[in-house]
Amino acid sequence: MSNKILHAQIEERFNSIFETPPEIPQYIYDNLSHKLRPYQEQALRHFIYTQRSDAADIAFNHLLFHMATGSGKTLVLAGTILYLFREKGYQNFIFFVNSDAIIKKTYDNLTNTASSKYLFNKDGIVIDGQIITIQVVDTFPALPAENTIYLKLTTIQKLHTDLTNPRENGLTYEALKDTKMVLLADEAHHINVLTRMDKRNLTTKEMEERTWENTVSKLLSLHPSNRLVEFTATIDLNNDGLFHKYRDKIVYQYDLKRFMEEGYSKKVVLLRANEDDEQKMLHGMLLSQYRKYVAKDHGIDLKPVILFKSNKIATSLEANRKFLNLVGSLTPKKLKQIIDRGVSVYQNDESIWHKMFVYYQSKDLEQVVRDLQWDFTNETILNANDSSFLSEENALLLNTLEDTNNPIRAIFAVAKLNEGWDVLNLFDIVRISEGASSTRKTTDSEAQLIGRGARYYPFVYKGEKSYTRRFDYVNSDLKAIETLHYHTINENAYIRNLEK
Repeated sequence: MSNKILHAQIEERFNSIFETPPEIPQYIYDNLSHKLRPYQEQALRHFIYTQRSDAADIAFNHLLFHMATGSGKTLVLAGTILYLFREKGYQNFIFFVNSDAIIKKTYDNLTNTASSKYLFNKDGIVIDGQIITIQVVDTFPALPAENTIYLKLTTIQKLHTDLTNPRENGLTYEALKDTKMVLLADEAHHINVLTRMDKRNLTTKEMEERTWENTVSKLLSLHPSNRLVEFTATIDLNNDGLFHKYRDKIVYQYDLKRFMEEGYSKKVVLLRANEDDEQKMLHGMLLSQYRKYVAKDHGIDLKPVILFKSNKIATSLEANRKFLNLVGSLTPKKLKQIIDRGVSVYQNDESIWHKMFVYYQSKDLEQVVRDLQWDFTNETILNANDSSFLSEENALLLNTLEDTNNPIRAIFAVAKLNEGWDVLNLFDIVRISEGASSTRKTTDSEAQLIGRGARYYPFVYKGEKSYTRRFDYVNSDLKAIETLHYHTINENAYIRNLEK
């Protein structure tokens, strides 16, 4: 058997003179809310190629899209739903993930036509002249209606519990054995503990995830036509168990490095800092406000967001309190001292700090202080660690940060936002009171968070809206709104691991 992953084998076929890559059906283009990017089109072509195979029920019933955070995996997922419904007659889809927050977001993405992040055509899904409806259900109907896609949205935890503890009118293995269905797994790395486990004892959480993997495997095997389509940005193919499980299942691979090199993300810059937390928070706020001013100077309406990231909830809550005090006590005189010191310390013309402090020298500092104290208040800050954070209102604020009527400028968090968080206008991540850790697990988590912030913010400049970076090789202040700055401690081993 070839040691190449499925993605590479399909690419070789597509480059062969004997193979013609499949076309994407027009109804997919017509029924998605966003134009597909070239790599998303290629992902769907790979998928369609496998499903046209006579052996699809056996060889390609379980596939994985390994795509970078921010690259639009969910739009590809929406395309696969349309394709499997129209071409293969699938009406029953179970979407599962390990987080309630992602379920809420996906509900909006796939069903809420009023949401700015709805993935299908807002005027309605129409295929072959027929209006197609998406109906969210708890269980699938015995007699499905025509032109209807049935979608169950659940967490893997709840799915496992429901199937192992059957209840009246709930999902059961027995009821599903005659149901042809598609399983859609997001953040799929959470259902692989059984595969990646080694000889050490598993933690309680890993034992839970091990049983989840068994549940998913059993669901897939219930019906010969079932499909399992997984999506993740995080899979360790250096792990032998995972490589052997997925080498013939990775239907498309588009990693973060390629995503960034092709300009679809913000440019990511690590800012090494030796200052104390208050200084880092103050500099982070000034840099965020500098972006807002630069954008406004060029006729661009931008509300940049900062994330203050801590390791402990108590630290985050205390940093939140200190930050508000810092903003409240700021005066034009104090700000001038900070700016004068910054100009003397950062003298490299190319440094973002030099550009920022020199910019502030020409501003009316009384107005700058008023702007800061208006923009950064208790009402414009979300603490993702506060007990009230789980409210529906806060979840909505967090997932609509780009909306013009969303006031949030800063977020304080520990670890709740590494997954399932879509945000385009996050430009600064500031680490608070953290000692560096050079472990693979820690830096993977940090990289995943950076991936969230690296999503490009499309803006109109000179009458044109772009979804890729425009100023990499141009001397323009607008580079500031195409860059994510990660403010971190100056510790060599940690920095090396993070950069790698």
